[in-house]
Amino acid sequence: MPGHTSEEEFNAVYREWYPRLLARASMVCGAQRALASDAVQEAFTRCWLRMNDPDSTPVRNWGAWLAKTVLRQAIDLRDRHSSTAPLDDFEQLERGPELAELMDVKESFVQVCTAIASLPARQCEVVALYYLAGLSYAEIAEMLRIEESTVRKHRSDASKKLEPLAVRLKQQGLLDREGGDQQ
Repeated sequence: MPGHTSEEEFNAVYREWYPRLLARASMVCGAQRALASDAVQEAFTRCWLRMNDPDSTPVRNWGAWLAKTVLRQAIDLRDRHSSTAPLDDFEQLERGPELAELMDVKESFVQVCTAIASLPARQCEVVALYYLAGLSYAEIAEMLRIEESTVRKHRSDASKKLEPLAVRLKQQGLLDREGGDQQ
């Protein structure tokens, strides 16, 4: 309920979504963890404000709302900062039960980040907004101020370039959308 969110409710949303949002923002920011972290923190700041604003419209799905907000922030930060930072920031993985499994995930994640970051800027934005934020072609076109057919072309071109990593992209939860690719 807007304006009546407890700290526990916010913390639950934060714990559930922070890791996924950081991964998504990292892909958009070319794996620059500092920019990605800034984007996620800004999104959660806006989330807290929105949750506690008695005049705001209720949000039905905080995950989708946060994903859109994070991706907008990440795109903005990426555009304002150089995208040539090394991927070495990913050495700070949290410890898990299986080190070998974590290393496989890390390798896959770095490859996916590198592949998405290597796309032309507009294709990277479309991939992020379509696959990560779940926006429709129409919403992306409006947000990027381009034609819907151009959005479809960018997504198609990016998908072809990312085809060699299709299995890893799907393992990371990308290039697969609920309901398929028709929108």
